[in-house]
Amino acid sequence: MARDLALIRQFLAVAKAGSVSAGAEALAMSQPAVSKAIHRLEDELGVTLFERRARGIVATRFGEALLRHAKLIETEWSFAKAEVRAFREGHVGQLRIGGGPFFGAALLPLAVARLHERFPQLRIDLRIGVNTNMLPQLLNGDLDVLVGRLPGPGDHSGQLVTRRIADLRLGIIAGQDHPLAGRRRVRGRDLADYPWVTYQEDREGIAGLIAALARLGARPPRIAVESTSLVAAVQLLRTGRYLACLAVGLLRTNFGADLREVEVTERIPRFTAGAMYPRTLSTLAPLKSLVRLLGQEAARLQPIT
Repeated sequence: MARDLALIRQFLAVAKAGSVSAGAEALAMSQPAVSKAIHRLEDELGVTLFERRARGIVATRFGEALLRHAKLIETEWSFAKAEVRAFREGHVGQLRIGGGPFFGAALLPLAVARLHERFPQLRIDLRIGVNTNMLPQLLNGDLDVLVGRLPGPGDHSGQLVTRRIADLRLGIIAGQDHPLAGRRRVRGRDLADYPWVTYQEDREGIAGLIAALARLGARPPRIAVESTSLVAAVQLLRTGRYLACLAVGLLRTNFGADLREVEVTERIPRFTAGAMYPRTLSTLAPLKSLVRLLGQEAARLQPIT
Protein backbone atom coordinates (compact mmCIF):
# COMPACT_ATOMS: atom_id res chain seq x y z
CA MET A 1 0.00 0.00 0.00
CA ALA A 2 2.79 2.42 0.91
CA ARG A 3 4.54 1.68 -2.41
CA ASP A 4 1.35 2.31 -4.36
CA LEU A 5 0.73 5.59 -2.53
CA ALA A 6 4.26 6.71 -3.35
CA LEU A 7 3.69 5.91 -7.04
CA ILE A 8 0.40 7.82 -7.00
CA ARG A 9 2.09 10.81 -5.38
CA GLN A 10 4.81 10.86 -8.04
CA PHE A 11 2.26 10.44 -10.84
CA LEU A 12 0.27 13.42 -9.51
CA ALA A 13 3.39 15.58 -9.27
CA VAL A 14 4.36 14.88 -12.88
CA ALA A 15 0.80 15.45 -14.13
CA LYS A 16 0.58 18.77 -12.30
CA ALA A 17 4.03 19.99 -13.36
CA GLY A 18 3.78 18.89 -16.99
CA SER A 19 7.23 17.31 -17.02
CA VAL A 20 9.16 14.61 -15.19
CA SER A 21 11.96 16.98 -14.23
CA ALA A 22 9.62 19.60 -12.75
CA GLY A 23 7.66 16.90 -10.91
CA ALA A 24 10.88 15.49 -9.49
CA GLU A 25 11.95 18.95 -8.37
CA ALA A 26 8.60 19.49 -6.62
CA LEU A 27 9.09 16.21 -4.76
CA ALA A 28 12.78 16.87 -4.02
CA MET A 29 13.65 13.63 -5.83
CA SER A 30 15.96 12.78 -8.69
CA GLN A 31 14.55 12.76 -12.22
CA PRO A 32 15.60 9.13 -12.89
CA ALA A 33 13.82 7.97 -9.73
CA VAL A 34 10.56 9.66 -10.71
CA SER A 35 10.85 8.48 -14.32
CA LYS A 36 11.36 4.92 -13.05
CA ALA A 37 8.27 5.25 -10.83
CA ILE A 38 6.11 6.35 -13.77
CA HIS A 39 7.36 3.41 -15.88
CA ARG A 40 6.64 1.04 -13.00
CA LEU A 41 3.09 2.39 -12.72
CA GLU A 42 2.59 2.06 -16.50
CA ASP A 43 3.90 -1.52 -16.43
CA GLU A 44 1.58 -2.40 -13.58
CA LEU A 45 -1.47 -0.95 -15.34
CA GLY A 46 -0.45 -2.04 -18.82
CA VAL A 47 -1.07 1.37 -20.39
CA THR A 48 0.81 4.54 -21.33
CA LEU A 49 0.00 7.36 -18.92
CA PHE A 50 1.76 10.30 -20.59
CA GLU A 51 2.66 11.36 -24.11
CA ARG A 52 5.24 13.89 -25.17
CA ARG A 53 4.24 17.19 -26.77
CA ALA A 54 6.26 20.19 -27.94
CA ARG A 55 5.96 21.93 -24.56
CA GLY A 56 6.23 18.95 -22.26
CA ILE A 57 4.12 15.92 -21.51
CA VAL A 58 0.37 15.53 -21.14
CA ALA A 59 -1.75 12.74 -19.75
CA THR A 60 -3.20 10.22 -22.19
CA ARG A 61 -6.85 9.21 -21.86
CA PHE A 62 -5.63 6.46 -19.51
CA GLY A 63 -3.68 9.03 -17.55
CA GLU A 64 -6.72 11.33 -17.32
CA ALA A 65 -8.81 8.46 -15.95
CA LEU A 66 -6.17 7.63 -13.36
CA LEU A 67 -5.74 11.31 -12.49
CA ARG A 68 -9.34 11.65 -11.31
CA HIS A 69 -9.03 8.67 -8.99
CA ALA A 70 -5.52 9.57 -7.88
CA LYS A 71 -6.69 12.94 -6.57
CA LEU A 72 -9.40 11.22 -4.54
CA ILE A 73 -6.92 8.64 -3.22
CA GLU A 74 -4.57 11.42 -2.14
CA THR A 75 -7.42 13.29 -0.43
CA GLU A 76 -8.66 10.15 1.35
CA TRP A 77 -5.13 9.34 2.52
CA SER A 78 -4.60 12.88 3.82
CA PHE A 79 -7.81 12.65 5.83
CA ALA A 80 -6.90 9.21 7.14
CA LYS A 81 -3.59 10.60 8.41
CA ALA A 82 -5.36 13.67 9.75
CA GLU A 83 -7.84 11.65 11.78
CA VAL A 84 -4.99 9.73 13.37
CA ARG A 85 -3.17 12.99 14.13
CA ALA A 86 -6.37 14.43 15.53
CA PHE A 87 -6.21 12.02 18.45
CA ARG A 88 -2.63 13.01 19.09
CA GLU A 89 -2.47 16.70 18.27
CA GLY A 90 -6.00 17.95 17.68
CA HIS A 91 -5.12 18.68 14.05
CA VAL A 92 -7.42 17.77 11.15
CA GLY A 93 -6.28 18.37 7.49
CA GLN A 94 -8.03 20.28 4.73
CA LEU A 95 -11.53 20.34 3.23
CA ARG A 96 -12.06 21.81 -0.24
CA ILE A 97 -15.57 23.20 -0.50
CA GLY A 98 -17.34 24.59 -3.55
CA GLY A 99 -20.52 26.57 -3.07
CA GLY A 100 -23.23 28.07 -5.23
CA PRO A 101 -23.76 31.83 -4.90
CA PHE A 102 -26.67 31.61 -2.41
CA PHE A 103 -24.91 29.10 -0.18
CA GLY A 104 -21.65 31.01 -0.46
CA ALA A 105 -23.29 34.22 0.78
CA ALA A 106 -25.94 32.96 3.19
CA LEU A 107 -25.12 29.55 4.64
CA LEU A 108 -21.56 28.34 4.08
CA PRO A 109 -19.82 31.06 6.17
CA LEU A 110 -22.09 30.25 9.13
CA ALA A 111 -21.65 26.49 8.77
CA VAL A 112 -17.86 26.75 8.34
CA ALA A 113 -17.55 28.89 11.48
CA ARG A 114 -19.43 26.24 13.47
CA LEU A 115 -17.40 23.46 11.83
CA HIS A 116 -14.24 25.05 13.19
CA GLU A 117 -15.64 24.76 16.70
CA ARG A 118 -15.36 20.97 16.36
CA PHE A 119 -12.27 20.90 14.11
CA PRO A 120 -10.36 24.06 15.12
CA GLN A 121 -7.29 23.30 12.99
CA LEU A 122 -9.22 22.27 9.88
CA ARG A 123 -8.10 24.28 6.88
CA ILE A 124 -10.93 25.27 4.53
CA ASP A 125 -10.47 25.97 0.84
CA LEU A 126 -13.74 27.73 -0.05
CA ARG A 127 -14.61 28.51 -3.68
CA ILE A 128 -17.84 30.13 -4.83
CA GLY A 129 -19.33 29.83 -8.31
CA VAL A 130 -22.06 28.39 -10.50
CA ASN A 131 -22.46 24.66 -11.21
CA THR A 132 -21.21 25.16 -14.77
CA ASN A 133 -17.74 25.83 -13.37
CA MET A 134 -17.86 24.00 -10.05
CA LEU A 135 -19.23 20.59 -11.01
CA PRO A 136 -16.30 19.74 -13.32
CA GLN A 137 -13.91 20.59 -10.47
CA LEU A 138 -15.77 18.17 -8.21
CA LEU A 139 -15.76 15.40 -10.82
CA ASN A 140 -12.04 15.95 -11.50
CA GLY A 141 -11.16 15.63 -7.82
CA ASP A 142 -10.25 19.30 -7.32
CA LEU A 143 -13.10 19.76 -4.82
CA ASP A 144 -14.17 17.46 -1.98
CA VAL A 145 -17.76 18.69 -1.77
CA LEU A 146 -20.01 20.99 -3.78
CA VAL A 147 -23.03 22.69 -2.19
CA GLY A 148 -25.67 24.13 -4.49
CA ARG A 149 -28.29 23.11 -7.05
CA LEU A 150 -28.47 19.32 -7.20
CA PRO A 151 -28.22 17.72 -10.66
CA GLY A 152 -31.18 15.93 -12.20
CA PRO A 153 -31.98 12.25 -11.49
CA GLY A 154 -29.33 9.96 -12.90
CA ASP A 155 -26.76 12.70 -13.54
CA HIS A 156 -23.40 11.46 -12.18
CA SER A 157 -25.30 9.05 -9.91
CA GLY A 158 -22.52 6.48 -10.10
CA GLN A 159 -19.83 8.93 -9.00
CA LEU A 160 -21.46 11.21 -6.46
CA VAL A 161 -23.44 11.03 -3.25
CA THR A 162 -26.13 13.71 -3.04
CA ARG A 163 -27.72 14.99 0.17
CA ARG A 164 -30.72 17.30 0.02
CA ILE A 165 -30.48 20.37 2.26
CA ALA A 166 -33.39 22.59 1.18
CA ASP A 167 -35.82 23.39 -1.60
CA LEU A 168 -35.05 26.95 -2.67
CA ARG A 169 -37.51 29.23 -4.40
CA LEU A 170 -36.24 31.66 -6.98
CA GLY A 171 -37.74 35.10 -7.34
CA ILE A 172 -37.23 38.31 -9.26
CA ILE A 173 -35.25 40.52 -6.90
CA ALA A 174 -34.73 44.29 -6.94
CA GLY A 175 -33.49 47.04 -4.66
CA GLN A 176 -35.96 48.50 -2.19
CA ASP A 177 -36.24 51.74 -4.20
CA HIS A 178 -36.85 50.02 -7.54
CA PRO A 179 -40.04 51.21 -9.34
CA LEU A 180 -41.42 47.65 -9.37
CA ALA A 181 -40.58 46.81 -5.74
CA GLY A 182 -43.77 48.26 -4.27
CA ARG A 183 -46.22 47.02 -6.89
CA ARG A 184 -48.72 44.36 -5.84
CA ARG A 185 -48.75 42.42 -9.11
CA VAL A 186 -46.26 42.97 -11.94
CA ARG A 187 -47.05 41.76 -15.43
CA GLY A 188 -44.47 40.21 -17.70
CA ARG A 189 -44.34 43.13 -20.09
CA ASP A 190 -43.53 45.48 -17.18
CA LEU A 191 -40.17 43.71 -16.76
CA ALA A 192 -38.98 44.53 -20.26
CA ASP A 193 -37.96 48.10 -19.40
CA TYR A 194 -35.26 47.11 -16.94
CA PRO A 195 -31.73 45.70 -17.25
CA TRP A 196 -30.81 42.40 -15.64
CA VAL A 197 -27.84 41.12 -13.65
CA THR A 198 -26.93 37.43 -14.02
CA TYR A 199 -24.15 35.14 -12.88
CA GLN A 200 -21.36 34.78 -15.38
CA GLU A 201 -21.40 31.50 -17.32
CA ASP A 202 -24.57 30.37 -15.52
CA ARG A 203 -26.07 28.73 -18.59
CA GLU A 204 -28.55 26.69 -16.55
CA GLY A 205 -29.74 29.71 -14.58
CA ILE A 206 -30.09 31.97 -17.64
CA ALA A 207 -32.05 29.29 -19.53
CA GLY A 208 -34.37 28.93 -16.53
CA LEU A 209 -34.84 32.70 -16.33
CA ILE A 210 -35.74 32.96 -20.02
CA ALA A 211 -38.26 30.11 -19.63
CA ALA A 212 -39.79 31.74 -16.52
CA LEU A 213 -40.15 35.10 -18.27
CA ALA A 214 -41.75 33.40 -21.27
CA ARG A 215 -44.39 31.92 -18.97
CA LEU A 216 -45.06 35.45 -17.72
CA GLY A 217 -45.47 36.68 -21.27
CA ALA A 218 -42.24 38.67 -21.11
CA ARG A 219 -39.49 39.02 -23.67
CA PRO A 220 -36.05 37.48 -22.95
CA PRO A 221 -34.13 39.54 -20.39
CA ARG A 222 -31.84 42.37 -21.47
CA ILE A 223 -28.72 41.21 -19.64
CA ALA A 224 -26.67 44.30 -18.82
CA VAL A 225 -24.18 42.79 -16.36
CA GLU A 226 -22.75 39.29 -15.94
CA SER A 227 -20.88 38.94 -12.68
CA THR A 228 -18.97 36.20 -10.89
CA SER A 229 -19.69 37.97 -7.59
CA LEU A 230 -22.99 37.89 -5.72
CA VAL A 231 -21.74 40.84 -3.66
CA ALA A 232 -21.35 42.91 -6.85
CA ALA A 233 -24.76 41.79 -8.14
CA VAL A 234 -26.47 42.77 -4.88
CA GLN A 235 -24.73 46.13 -4.84
CA LEU A 236 -25.97 46.79 -8.38
CA LEU A 237 -29.51 45.97 -7.28
CA ARG A 238 -29.19 48.40 -4.38
CA THR A 239 -27.92 51.31 -6.45
CA GLY A 240 -29.59 50.92 -9.85
CA ARG A 241 -32.72 49.87 -11.71
CA TYR A 242 -31.47 46.33 -12.25
CA LEU A 243 -33.37 43.08 -11.72
CA ALA A 244 -31.96 39.65 -10.90
CA CYS A 245 -33.30 36.13 -10.46
CA LEU A 246 -32.04 34.97 -7.05
CA ALA A 247 -32.98 32.61 -4.22
CA VAL A 248 -35.67 34.34 -2.16
CA GLY A 249 -34.03 33.07 1.02
CA LEU A 250 -31.34 35.70 0.48
CA LEU A 251 -33.85 38.34 1.63
CA ARG A 252 -33.98 36.69 5.06
CA THR A 253 -30.27 37.24 5.67
CA ASN A 254 -28.51 40.39 6.86
CA PHE A 255 -26.74 40.50 3.51
CA GLY A 256 -29.95 40.76 1.50
CA ALA A 257 -32.38 42.26 4.00
CA ASP A 258 -32.71 45.55 2.08
CA LEU A 259 -33.68 43.85 -1.19
CA ARG A 260 -37.25 43.21 -2.30
CA GLU A 261 -39.03 40.50 -4.29
CA VAL A 262 -40.98 41.75 -7.29
CA GLU A 263 -44.48 40.29 -7.06
CA VAL A 264 -45.04 38.79 -10.50
CA THR A 265 -48.22 37.04 -11.59
CA GLU A 266 -46.58 33.58 -11.71
CA ARG A 267 -43.95 32.25 -9.36
CA ILE A 268 -40.66 30.90 -10.61
CA PRO A 269 -40.28 27.18 -9.79
CA ARG A 270 -38.26 25.92 -6.84
CA PHE A 271 -35.10 23.89 -7.15
CA THR A 272 -33.58 21.32 -4.82
CA ALA A 273 -30.25 22.27 -3.29
CA GLY A 274 -27.86 20.14 -1.34
CA ALA A 275 -24.38 18.68 -1.04
CA MET A 276 -22.58 16.52 -3.61
CA TYR A 277 -19.39 14.59 -2.94
CA PRO A 278 -17.55 11.46 -4.12
CA ARG A 279 -18.65 8.19 -2.57
CA THR A 280 -15.07 7.57 -1.47
CA LEU A 281 -15.28 10.57 0.90
CA SER A 282 -18.70 9.80 2.39
CA THR A 283 -17.29 8.63 5.75
CA LEU A 284 -15.11 11.69 6.41
CA ALA A 285 -16.09 13.26 9.73
CA PRO A 286 -15.56 16.94 8.72
CA LEU A 287 -17.61 16.49 5.56
CA LYS A 288 -20.49 14.76 7.39
CA SER A 289 -20.46 17.50 10.01
CA LEU A 290 -20.54 20.21 7.33
CA VAL A 291 -23.63 18.70 5.67
CA ARG A 292 -25.41 18.45 9.03
CA LEU A 293 -24.54 22.05 9.94
CA LEU A 294 -25.72 23.34 6.56
CA GLY A 295 -29.06 21.65 7.16
CA GLN A 296 -29.34 23.36 10.53
CA GLU A 297 -28.46 26.77 9.10
CA ALA A 298 -30.98 26.30 6.28
CA ALA A 299 -33.65 25.51 8.87
CA ARG A 300 -32.85 28.78 10.67
CA LEU A 301 -33.74 30.69 7.51
CA GLN A 302 -37.11 28.98 7.14
CA PRO A 303 -39.23 29.56 5.30
CA ILE A 304 -36.70 29.80 2.47
CA THR A 305 -38.83 27.69 0.12
